[in-house]
Amino acid sequence: MRDFQLPGRSAVFASNGLCATSHPLAAKIAIDILQAGGTAADAAVAGAALLGICEPQMTGIGGDCFVLVKPAGSERVIGMNGSGRAPVGLDAAALRARGLTRMPIHGIETVTMPGAIDAFCTLHAAHGRLALDQVLAPAIHYAEEGVPVAPRVAADWAEDAAVLQGDARRDYLLDGAVPQIGQMFRAPGQAEVWRRIAREGRAGFYEGEVAEDIITSLRALGGPHDLADLAGVKAEWTDPISAPYQGVELIEHPPNGQGATALLMLNILEHFDLSALPPPRPGPRPSGGRGGQAGL
Repeated sequence: MRDFQLPGRSAVFASNGLCATSHPLAAKIAIDILQAGGTAADAAVAGAALLGICEPQMTGIGGDCFVLVKPAGSERVIGMNGSGRAPVGLDAAALRARGLTRMPIHGIETVTMPGAIDAFCTLHAAHGRLALDQVLAPAIHYAEEGVPVAPRVAADWAEDAAVLQGDARRDYLLDGAVPQIGQMFRAPGQAEVWRRIAREGRAGFYEGEVAEDIITSLRALGGPHDLADLAGVKAEWTDPISAPYQGVELIEHPPNGQGATALLMLNILEHFDLSALPPPRPGPRPSGGRGGQAGL
């Protein structure tokens, strides 16, 4: 048992299921899906889709998705890489000729094809039980009705607002200003996209009007992206990598995921007595983004 006088969190115990996300509303929806008879895969897709509305500065409908899943009846954990590739027309030599020595943090050159939707659909098809429209109904509802902006979300929003370009400034600012704590954020355009995905599966996103709009927007900002890049997005099942740490086998994604880095860091920390260090003290929050995620 931990010392309750020190900072930290107690372990959570449950007999039927549990969920952890970075936003309470997404966690609630995931639990609702489980209680409705859905699988962990159903709940993960429902929670992750809603996180794109609750925390729009994180990965979302236009982002990537990595999955670790242990299928029922098996002790083998399998992975899924739902990260989109760079467009075929992006030429490394041309980037170097422009004087770039690394990929810019912000800029059209760094925008890869969105892989999350294909990963959601693939995971649901392989391990889901409920209908896709039922799983996506909460994301559609809250995209239309809105979600109150949480304190951490508001802080991140203020940091990220300066890099918004094009239609993103219309869609992610309220009358040109950064949303404040407690204000309602709505995304009716995303609600319509989620409806199409609920009806048509991945084709509702990677083909037709939505796909054309994505590519038109990217090319207007100078990107080499085309419809063939988008249509070719495909999530891949992978074999995870693992390493021991203090008697526990930790499972992570292989590259291009960053799991190997985490395992290497823990391998280094194994040589130190972390329990002998003083507890963390309040201090300035490090800058930089964080990835929204759901765990079940």
